[in-house]
Amino acid sequence: TPLTRNLSIAVIYLILIAGLVSIPVSTINPIVTQVMNFIHRTPQYISDIGEFFRDPIVIANEFVIPVDQLSLDQLFASLSTNVFQLVQTLGSQTLTIFGSLASATISTVGWTIMVLFLSFYLVKDHETLFHSLVKMAPDSYHEDLIYLSEGISVTWNAFLRGQLVLCLAVGSIIFVIALIIGLPNAITLAVIAGLMELIPTFGPVLAAIPAVLIAAIQTDASWLGNLMSPFWFALLVLGIYGFVYQFENYFLVPRIIGHHLKLHPLVVVLGVLGGASVAGVLGILLAAPMLASARLIWMYIYCKLTDQDPFSDEFMSLPRSKEKPKTAVSTPPSTTQTNNQDSQDTTATAS
Repeated sequence: TPLTRNLSIAVIYLILIAGLVSIPVSTINPIVTQVMNFIHRTPQYISDIGEFFRDPIVIANEFVIPVDQLSLDQLFASLSTNVFQLVQTLGSQTLTIFGSLASATISTVGWTIMVLFLSFYLVKDHETLFHSLVKMAPDSYHEDLIYLSEGISVTWNAFLRGQLVLCLAVGSIIFVIALIIGLPNAITLAVIAGLMELIPTFGPVLAAIPAVLIAAIQTDASWLGNLMSPFWFALLVLGIYGFVYQFENYFLVPRIIGHHLKLHPLVVVLGVLGGASVAGVLGILLAAPMLASARLIWMYIYCKLTDQDPFSDEFMSLPRSKEKPKTAVSTPPSTTQTNNQDSQDTTATAS
């Protein structure tokens, strides 16, 4: 490109900062409006849930679920009262809440600037820093370390880039579907669905819960909900979420993230639980790529101990453009070539 490396990095960071500033500014108002609306309606939602369980659920005019026989009145009344008091408390402490939000925003902005500042120099000088670290290892391991770092880099790039695309894709799909079926709080549900994509395995389940509850208690707010009972509308929303996440797992994930992680779902679940206990939210978000990186390092050590090639397709497959470099071996000149050269030199001297 006509731009130098440093100038290209600076331009990319300016675009990134502009996006980080413009996106919240353009979306904060509708999101806050819908979230506050959702909070204020929460007591009514709980009351509606209580009303939902006052009548038995009839399926296909034959199968009856006698939920009306459950003693839930006192539970929902107490829950509704507590939530109403909580909403009143939040309303009376608006200034305190906004002050805390402003403080948290300033702190977040400060940390964001610090991270961008450090990452700028890491991106700009990463090759120099990496080669300095490689030189600290024995010479015989330099080539292996470079190639191993490429494998880890491919894993993290695929994961981070893929997670961002998946968040946007799933959030957009949920937003469009919510608008089509008339599900209230479409923006809020889309944001929740997108953010929950960052949590492996458990995220989609957590994202579906508020949508199903809203579908069950706000059926009249949807044109489609008016055509069916609250139970069936909530079941339809649950089925839509299930279909979206199946579509994501079997179509989007293999094409966006690919098979670079190569981790069994059970391993990811255990990693998420362990990451949550060790590093909290950050451990949950980074559990999958950390496990994938640890897997690559372990396979390298295992292959070295068992005298196998750690960079074969069986253990560590990378794109063809990142083939392991081969050390060139110089071939000494043959005796015939040496004699011919000596004869030419003698003839030239005699002349």
